[in-house]
Amino acid sequence: MTEEEKKNIVDQWKVPEETFIFKLISKLLTFMTTLFVWIIMYVLNRSKFYGKEVIMKESAPYVFASNHTTIFDSGFIDCTLFLKKSLISYRYLPYHTPEYGNFYKNTLLAWYMDHVKCIPLERGKGIDQFAQKIVTQKLKEGNIVHIFPEGTRSRSGELLAGKAGVGKRIYESRVKVIPCYHEGLRGMLPVGKTIPKFGNKIRVIIGEPIYFDEYFEMENVPETWKKISDRIMTEINKLKEKLHELEA
Repeated sequence: MTEEEKKNIVDQWKVPEETFIFKLISKLLTFMTTLFVWIIMYVLNRSKFYGKEVIMKESAPYVFASNHTTIFDSGFIDCTLFLKKSLISYRYLPYHTPEYGNFYKNTLLAWYMDHVKCIPLERGKGIDQFAQKIVTQKLKEGNIVHIFPEGTRSRSGELLAGKAGVGKRIYESRVKVIPCYHEGLRGMLPVGKTIPKFGNKIRVIIGEPIYFDEYFEMENVPETWKKISDRIMTEINKLKEKLHELEA
């Protein structure tokens, strides 16, 4: 494979056709993964979720936006939060946006990731790469997508500035955002590690939906996208403060 082919390989990723069999396998794999995650979160660690009722009452489509501290954030959180409502409709299983190089290393892993609703992004390829356009498409089709506004994992655990890319996805799809803040996952799975540690205190808080009607009236430019992203990070920071008050 040439260097150019390697460079563009993520753009060759084919969007899976979600047939009845595909969805059946997807639900089965998600259920099996959820059992594994539940043991990690509740048996081997001490987890508590605030605001789960928001997920149950809100209808799709929307972006589920959280801070980012480990490569498995969306797996740990979404399996715990969304499985119950996904029994109502397949679209309530969120799409995930993992980094291609970490999760599409071989055919079997790629098959698994496709079947648990992943849209692989490639670091450094920008906000207009092929997979980003698929994210917008999935939102327009009425789905949920878990996105990390910071665009990368926080090494320190502190919140980072939001990137314009998530703002563009929201502007183009005209969806609301449900914000989420979590603590403790970084201690359970530090950067560079792939095997979870045990005995950690994990806390997750979900906020009320954020609407962006006033921003949708603005010009479709990077400055507007950044304002949307900044608003999301402001709300996530408020959730951080609220969580600390609840846990005080």
